[in-house]
Amino acid sequence: MAFDVKRIPNSLKEAYRDRRCAVLVGAGASKGAGLPLWGELLGQLVATAENDALIDKDRADMYRGLLARPDKFLMVAAAIKAQLGPLFDETVERIFIKSGAKPTDLHHSLVKLDKLPFVLTINYDSLIEDAYVAAGQKIVANSFVDAGDVHRRLSRREFFLLKAHGDANRVGNGIVLTEVDYRSLLYGNPGYRSVLAVMFTMFSMVFVGASMADPEINLLLGYIADAFSSTAGPVHYALLADEDITEAERERWLRDFKVHIIKISKADNYKELTEFVQALATV
Repeated sequence: MAFDVKRIPNSLKEAYRDRRCAVLVGAGASKGAGLPLWGELLGQLVATAENDALIDKDRADMYRGLLARPDKFLMVAAAIKAQLGPLFDETVERIFIKSGAKPTDLHHSLVKLDKLPFVLTINYDSLIEDAYVAAGQKIVANSFVDAGDVHRRLSRREFFLLKAHGDANRVGNGIVLTEVDYRSLLYGNPGYRSVLAVMFTMFSMVFVGASMADPEINLLLGYIADAFSSTAGPVHYALLADEDITEAERERWLRDFKVHIIKISKADNYKELTEFVQALATV
């Protein structure tokens, strides 16, 4: 463990010790297991549609060109999900479950954070659950369709995992990929909206493996910022590579979204991400 525990803000240490801190796990946490980041996932969906003759090569090439620009991800997501139609769920299951991906050291390190009230992930895979099972620990995995159960567990202080955008093991219950999916979920499901409100206004979130440039993260934080005063609630924390954020952006995240950026190194395939989690478990 090379990450210096002194680099962890004291406010985060206190929140973790007091069980007022949770972890939000993003796609970067599963990259080491061979699973795709968001833009890479869209590329795989485009390839599936092309290989199954649902779109022609010109349309596929157009989408690939758009995927060079993160601000176009949501546009491609909406189009390709519609064009895959009934093949969409099957493709998600194939990529995230049938690939045989195994938990990484980062996932196994998350298990050692025994003071977390819950873990939130925007990933569809089962690597977090697999890591808990490997450690001989039971974990309840809820999806956005289980808002009532999540409310109950929060009120009883029972540990759980919330797969906020769906579960590739339960694709029949829906997978959130597009902006329309996300807005329908937030504004069409008051129970789920209430769950998110409790999580983000009562607990400090630590973003692990989540790019703050991802549209899905921005949609989530945008909702929280719109719904609640920037002076209310806890401070959140995000682990980002030093090269990926400027001081101006760092100040903006803290000012507008109450997200404190903790800089880490990209060296050794983001080894400090795992070392940070291991260090937090010791405070």
